[in-house]
Amino acid sequence: MNLTNIQNQFNDHPEKYVRSPCFATGESLEKMIELLHEPKINRALDVATGGGHTAKRLCSISDYVVAGDVTVSMLKAARELMGDNKAGNVSCCQHDAHMLPFPKQTFDLVTCRIAPHHFTDVLGFLEEVVRVSRPGAAVGIIDSCSPVQPSAARHINAFERLRDTSHNHSYTCADWKRFFYEVGLKIEYMEQYKRTLSFSAYCDRKSISVQRRTQLKVMLFQAPEEALKYLNPRNINGDLVFDLQEVCVVGRTIVG
Repeated sequence: MNLTNIQNQFNDHPEKYVRSPCFATGESLEKMIELLHEPKINRALDVATGGGHTAKRLCSISDYVVAGDVTVSMLKAARELMGDNKAGNVSCCQHDAHMLPFPKQTFDLVTCRIAPHHFTDVLGFLEEVVRVSRPGAAVGIIDSCSPVQPSAARHINAFERLRDTSHNHSYTCADWKRFFYEVGLKIEYMEQYKRTLSFSAYCDRKSISVQRRTQLKVMLFQAPEEALKYLNPRNINGDLVFDLQEVCVVGRTIVG
């Protein structure tokens, strides 16, 4: 993981991520929390917590929550969000997702939402998740995903990288199935969700220049056919919007 690049990208204006409906809410988030809700969860970990929205939700289903992130300013914003919502059963920890600073079999539940596309070694990250998870622990992942057509996937990843240089790669649903299988996680739920984004808000979160916004618009409207279908750029009430897909995967570590 290029830690310096990620920290540089997210150190400025973390409040934009806290306020963003894209991160605060979502059909996939609601479904993941529903699936993860169990009678007794003692310890939960939210990796790459960002503004803390997922960790905040975990506070209602777990006795204790650790919200981790590599960027200090995001952790401060997450802590403020927890405080505003009177979540007293959470602590924040700075860490690299590829090297989780916790002993083996610490957590009953681990989540990571809208972050693995920044990771340079997703399998390594998942191996760490399995290491710190107890036998039978649940694992919930939500992230952007690419279409199966290689040319469309290349275009969409290039589009995302033009806006955010810390974007590494969005994987297909088939990739995520393989990742879970290779680290020994049994998939219990997997679904793809469409998220419609405002182009201006998408750019504002990163303070994108006028020139770069023009380049991004060209990539939106002059995309290859399959990528264009996926992105589906259009105007709604004078606002340019487009679609991105995300996958929600819930699995469980094997007992025994």
